[in-house]
This record gives sequence, C-alpha cells and structure tokens, in this order.
Amino acid sequence: MTFFPEGTANVVIAGPGAVADLPERAWYLSEHHLVGRESGGVVLAEGWADYVEPEAKHQWFETARGDGAIWLGAVIEPRRFKIPVYVHKIHGSHIHKVEDSFWQDIWYEFQSRLYVNSPRGVKYCDFRLDAMPSVEHEVDPVFEGFQPYLIPVVVEKSWWMGLPEEFAWANGQPVTKKSLYNSGDRKAMPVITIKGPGVFQLPDGASDKVVTTPNLKPGEVVVIHTDMSVRPKSNMRNNFYGDMGGQRFLKDNAVPGRRRMDMSRLKCIGGNAASSAVFTIEPKSRRPF
Repeated sequence: MTFFPEGTANVVIAGPGAVADLPERAWYLSEHHLVGRESGGVVLAEGWADYVEPEAKHQWFETARGDGAIWLGAVIEPRRFKIPVYVHKIHGSHIHKVEDSFWQDIWYEFQSRLYVNSPRGVKYCDFRLDAMPSVEHEVDPVFEGFQPYLIPVVVEKSWWMGLPEEFAWANGQPVTKKSLYNSGDRKAMPVITIKGPGVFQLPDGASDKVVTTPNLKPGEVVVIHTDMSVRPKSNMRNNFYGDMGGQRFLKDNAVPGRRRMDMSRLKCIGGNAASSAVFTIEPKSRRPF
C-alpha cells in the first residue's frame, strides 16, 4: 500500500548516475494504476509525514537588563526527513540484487534526487544519506521477499524546487499583457540573459522600477543574477557590474509566490533583430504539493 491514495501524486528517486560512476537509474516508489508501470523493487511505505515544512532557527537580540528580546530574523535550516520504503524482490531479480542497486544510488558523499509529481506539477529536492537507515529483521527478508527501511536524508537547499519558468523575448515582439509566473510559494528573483546590441530596460521584479544596462555590443551576451549572488558576466567585458553604475536590482522587489511578474516595461533601445532577453525563475516551495 502506498502513501498517496488513488494516484493523487507519485514519488520517484533518481540516482546520481554518471556523476558517481553509476548507471542512470530511477526508482518509481508509487505502485498504483495511474503511474502506469510496475515497481522496480522499491515502494514507498505508509507514514511519510515529515517532509512538509523545514526547520528554522530564530535570531534574537537580548540585553542583560531588558525583558524579552527583539526578533532579528529566522535562518532556515537544511531540511531533514526520513523516507519509509519497502525493498522487495521482483520477477527475475533476487531481493539482494534489488537492494544492491538501490543502495548504490543513495550515499553520504553524493546527492540523489527525490521527485514528487502531483496535479500541481513537479517538485524535487537533492538529498544525501544523513545517518544509518533504520531496519528491523523480524524474519529473513529472503524468505519474506521484502525488507522495510526508514531512510534518514538531509537536503542542503531548504526548499522544494520546481521546474524552471521562462519568458523569452526578441526585440520587436509585443510585451503588453506579457508576464513571467512564479509557480513556487516563496519569493523569487529571476536570472536574466540578454544579447546585444542595444541598451536594455529590464523590469525589476514585482516593482514598477526598471534597471537600465550599458550599451551592449553586437554579439555581447550578459547573464545577470538579479539577487546579485553572482556578479553579472559578459562575454565581451571584464566589469559589467561596474559599467552598470548605480543601477541595481533590489531584493525587496522579488516576485512573490504564486504571482506574475509584469513584462510590459521591457524595452531595448538601439537594438536590432538579434537583440533578445530571457528571464528565468527557479520556483521554490515549502511543500512538494
């Protein structure tokens, strides 16, 4: 019996593949009629319930003579939860062969990917084995044909990630009533790739503000992380960040979750048919549904 009734969602673990010198493998953990495939020998057990919200650590300012404290913020911890599974024999494969392959794909030193596919879309997180899996040997699994495990995992990124959302534009195309959707429930700041020539006026997230770029040369390509976690990179100049002068994207203007970013302010001055811009959001969510 699987955790998700009537195929409301299905769960897949993908191994690291060539990164860890292993075969490219996926383990379809949901056995129900809507998945449309037989199990590869590992299924999700009942009781998976600690995947929904991450843990946080509050930051406080306290004084020796003052009552209470002043809240400074919250730091989201790496996400930890446990995945309950049954490893079982399948036609043509001994249970030990299934176990060997499955446990090759989960380890401390590399990341595997956990997908949850639901009617609201695909969410995933990259995890490592966090501690020794819990196992109880009541009967030799060779006789029973299956073995239950409780797998502790740790996720470095705190959020469930969604498939990228993209808005692609070529100079001269209309932008009225055009938008970029943030399908996650957390704020997001786009990554922008622009190609010259021309001076670009780029919308700054959910605000009415625009950021104006320096004049791009023909063939110049610039990648801008609007959260400024990475400095803008150009294929034709060394200091695009400095050439922007005082123009900066602001984190306060991030696109809220489940909201659209208005693209009507996007413009290229002095461009031609080769001038273009691509805005990409990696949606982040607290929950996989």
